Amino acid sequence: MKLTFNSVCFSQNSETLLGPIDLKLNIRGITNVLGYNGAGKSLFLEICHAMIEPTSGNVYWGTNSAYSSRHLRGFIFQHRVTLFRSVKKNIALPMQTAGWTKKRIESRLEELLCMANLEAKGNDPASTLSGGEVQRMALVRALATYPKTIIMDEPTSSLDPSATTEFEKLISKSANSGIKFLWATHNVSQAKRFADDIIFIAGGKVDESNEADKFFKNPRSIKAKNYIKGI
Repeated sequence: MKLTFNSVCFSQNSETLLGPIDLKLNIRGITNVLGYNGAGKSLFLEICHAMIEPTSGNVYWGTNSAYSSRHLRGFIFQHRVTLFRSVKKNIALPMQTAGWTKKRIESRLEELLCMANLEAKGNDPASTLSGGEVQRMALVRALATYPKTIIMDEPTSSLDPSATTEFEKLISKSANSGIKFLWATHNVSQAKRFADDIIFIAGGKVDESNEADKFFKNPRSIKAKNYIKGI
């Protein structure tokens, strides 16, 4: 799936927070978005998913605009998002919104609860889940309607090592099944383990876009080199 940014900028209160960005990248597995705090990673992802409209320029997934192709993607936030309802009803929401039949939803729910290792907690209030369980629930909810791409904004930043490992296992399984991931992280070790490609953002601009191996061995930009050295 090709992601294209054509002269994209986002400004607020006369200040340019992102851009200009011109980017063409084939999302071919897992693409990690790296950069310092405040670099613009979250804003970049939100524009990718058409959650925010750019001030100027256009974003395309393949030949479709980011807005018209939203149904082909899922999004996972950094901060845990749960609805005041059971785990099953949290996961079922996108399927209900898509107009699935009750029988089809029930069948898919069984698969998703098993994937997330939450079979025993399907009827529990989502508010009773641990942080790691919430993020696994969020991931299978994002996967519920068979999207082509999942966008994630630092989903493991507040998880302990054990919960992070469980979440990473679910990502690996999903990626192996053909799901594409666009994933912002501060964890460079995580990016080295998982990433096929890297987008490095600095000062609201894409400072470098490269294959992961090449990026970590010999980054082209000075800012990227300093970032890697500083970790």
